Amino acid sequence: MSKNNQKTKSNKSNVETLINFPEKFPIKIFGQDEACFHDTVRSIIDKHVGTEHLIEIRQNNSKNARFVALTVILMAQNQAQLDAIYIDLSACEHVKMAL
Repeated sequence: MSKNNQKTKSNKSNVETLINFPEKFPIKIFGQDEACFHDTVRSIIDKHVGTEHLIEIRQNNSKNARFVALTVILMAQNQAQLDAIYIDLSACEHVKMAL
């Protein structure tokens, strides 16, 4: 890889990424504003992110307060970590969408 090429390889595989790790990274997660959604999302994040790398969790309710968007800001350590978080969030029945 040349010096001009800013791509880095993730720690777990030979997949290239445009992110230079560690990197501050936001994940937006949408679901119904219910305790099970909040608890499950927190559990998934805690599984993959140590408390020292969790920066902030913001909440934005929908107009009718039926749905909620959580923005989790973390210090991502590598691409494999982000992939694992998105896989678990996508598999969760309480999560409508994760970006």
